[in-house]
Amino acid sequence: MNITEALNTVDIDRLDAEVLLAFHLGKNREWLLAHPEEEVDMRGFLEMVNRRELNEPVAYIVGMQEFYGRDFAVDPRVLIPRPSTERLVDLTLDFLEDGEDTIRELDIKIMGVAKKFGDLSDVKLIVDLCTGSGCIATTLALETGMRVVATDISNDALDVARENASKQGVDTKIDCILGDLTEPLSDITEPFIVVSNPPYIPEGDELMPDVADFEPHLALFSGPDGSDAVVKIYNSIQRNPLCRGCILECRVEHLRNLV
Repeated sequence: MNITEALNTVDIDRLDAEVLLAFHLGKNREWLLAHPEEEVDMRGFLEMVNRRELNEPVAYIVGMQEFYGRDFAVDPRVLIPRPSTERLVDLTLDFLEDGEDTIRELDIKIMGVAKKFGDLSDVKLIVDLCTGSGCIATTLALETGMRVVATDISNDALDVARENASKQGVDTKIDCILGDLTEPLSDITEPFIVVSNPPYIPEGDELMPDVADFEPHLALFSGPDGSDAVVKIYNSIQRNPLCRGCILECRVEHLRNLV
């Protein structure tokens, strides 16, 4: 069976099928589309298709998600990076350059808030709270050259973050520290800014099966209205004299608690 026939045989989203088949063949999608007559061993491909039919995310099946133009390892220990968080990185880079308070839409009903608490001129450290896969920490280390502290309440998540930092060649610039929300900040002795994509989904919200059944709930839900982690982070770092600013991802209804 050739590539065209293989893609037409399966009953999943076409893009998902192309990504899975390209991964199965060890190629990229561009090669796949340019070689429609290439023969395919269907067994491994159909195994992945069956997993997708059971709602397992494509990123977990292939073990990778692109973020900011780079490939990051992901598995069920961590959330799959979203485009909204790429835009949070953009907001962070803008904030480091201009130091301006900003509220920016990152996606539908998802906002990024940048808030300045003090002078940014001597800041050489970024703290990524709730780092998960480490995509924010690793990307900011690469894009800014600054040192980064990446924290998470999950040791499993920190293992993934370390793996990604190492693969991208910035493991010497990133310290991965276990801790809940702002607890690890007590050990920091120099000026820093905080970046975070914390849990912000209200408990009880109904999610798509590929999210609800596979992604870690600890990194998704945060209290009745989803604001518990966001508010705790914001209130705590405002009282820290070494924290010069923050960039947080949250839901639009949480803004009233932050500005």
